[in-house]
Amino acid sequence: MTTIPRLFLTATLAISFAPVTSAEDTTQDVIIVGAGSAGLYAARSLIDDGYDVLILEATDRIGGRVYSETLGSTRVELGAEEHYFADGSNPVWPAIRNEYGNGVYVSGYRGVAAYSMDSGSTTCWFLNTAIRNCANDNDVTLYGDFRDWYWRLDQHQDPTTTIADEVAIEYGVQVGDRSYHLYDSSFAGGVYATSLHKLGARSTALQDDQWDLSGIRVLGDVNLGYSDALETVWWNDVVANSELLLNSPVIGIDTSGSDVIVTDSSGDQHAARQVIVTVSVGVLQAEMIDFVPDLPAATIAAYNGIGIDMGMKVPMRFTQPWWETEGEPLSWLVTEGLAAACWVPSDYKTGSTDNILLCYPMGDNAAVLNDIAANAGGGAAGDSAIIDAILADLDATFPAAPNAASANYIDGIVQNWGKHPYTLGAYSYPKVGTYTSGNNSHRLNLQTPVANNRVFFAGEASHNLHPSTVVGALHEGDRAANEVAAVNGNPNNPPPLPGQSEPPPPPPPPPSPPPSPPSGGGGAFYGVELLLLFVMALFGRRRTVI
Repeated sequence: MTTIPRLFLTATLAISFAPVTSAEDTTQDVIIVGAGSAGLYAARSLIDDGYDVLILEATDRIGGRVYSETLGSTRVELGAEEHYFADGSNPVWPAIRNEYGNGVYVSGYRGVAAYSMDSGSTTCWFLNTAIRNCANDNDVTLYGDFRDWYWRLDQHQDPTTTIADEVAIEYGVQVGDRSYHLYDSSFAGGVYATSLHKLGARSTALQDDQWDLSGIRVLGDVNLGYSDALETVWWNDVVANSELLLNSPVIGIDTSGSDVIVTDSSGDQHAARQVIVTVSVGVLQAEMIDFVPDLPAATIAAYNGIGIDMGMKVPMRFTQPWWETEGEPLSWLVTEGLAAACWVPSDYKTGSTDNILLCYPMGDNAAVLNDIAANAGGGAAGDSAIIDAILADLDATFPAAPNAASANYIDGIVQNWGKHPYTLGAYSYPKVGTYTSGNNSHRLNLQTPVANNRVFFAGEASHNLHPSTVVGALHEGDRAANEVAAVNGNPNNPPPLPGQSEPPPPPPPPPSPPPSPPSGGGGAFYGVELLLLFVMALFGRRRTVI
């Protein structure tokens, strides 16, 4: 895609002899909305097939919900963190190992788990030598039984109940009980990024029954984040071989004509034969994109039938690992308050000298924190209020370390996915009705193209077997790209520019070198003549974006 700066356009407009289209209007074979994992992988597949691709990204960065930042001197994950083995045709595992070596992956969640109980007064550890061993708490062991029960299909026949409903019946545990936070913050929040009363019992069992990914590993290099690795193995090449427009939220997709016209927030229009929409279901549910004509009722029902909730990741750096009150590293912490579930990423980052505790408030916990942030005025003050609320919860979690979180706090980051305007949620979850059976779900329904095979949807939420993962997003991007290629079948055949009736001609061959100026005077004027001829040649043809 080639554009001409507006300043140059203004200076030469008077001597142009052809119709001029806005420099920001473009045409290409395929447009991809969103530069997250699904969108970038779709672009990669289409580029390999020879297609001209434009990627429109609403934010100022690529990667979507894969987002790495540095806290202290350690790379931490503000989005996706877990990696899976090669099972389930996972392309990430071999790609990253081929680039960085087999030793790039290490085990995460190192150490011993601890559960806050009874407002922190009886916090227990899964450790025989602990002052309070979780194995001796009947409510904790009952929660362990639940973890072996929730996914069994024969135990969840009612398609209308939530897991909270069935936990109350099966185990007698409800909101307000001393162990409810284990089910809500550790299970529903820590695994599905929501709250227990929002998870469909049968939908969750159906989803987990066909899960085909295995193993969990993390990146052990203190200087390497997930987004860094994906950029190296794939995304840098994708960006180099496609057109990418950042800070370009899409506000409209019009298929009322023979082609697709995509309008961004600047009012610029982009034409293509097909478009792949990879925004989150949160954005689809908020109807931030105006589809003309309206989307079919089945598509709307599909994205509304998939859950997505408030959620954030909050890594915090401390002067010392004050949480090691039993003399052991902490693998997983469940609190009774807003911190919810936490772990220690600095423990698995080889050579890290930082003490980082990362907390993971999801669902209702995140919603309460959002209210606290709003009452503080939002922005940086709101983020500070969120961290203060989490520190207050942590201060009361370990009887042997009262107020230690606040006393040792240095700094932290709040990545609030639920309030991010172009995400509006953490990741998808199975609500009541998301799955009717293993091969009948709203996730599968969202894969159906619309507008006579010109609008396609892809993302982690539309993968039926391993949704809510980077792997699912990649597979969905690849699926949509293959479907586009099957329908299009004619690379490098873009439609006309918006407002024109003919497709753009190919660019002319490069001009021959100009002859040497005449000897003697007049050299400066001769240069002006050449510039005028160049401008006339340039604008004597239709100015397009190729």
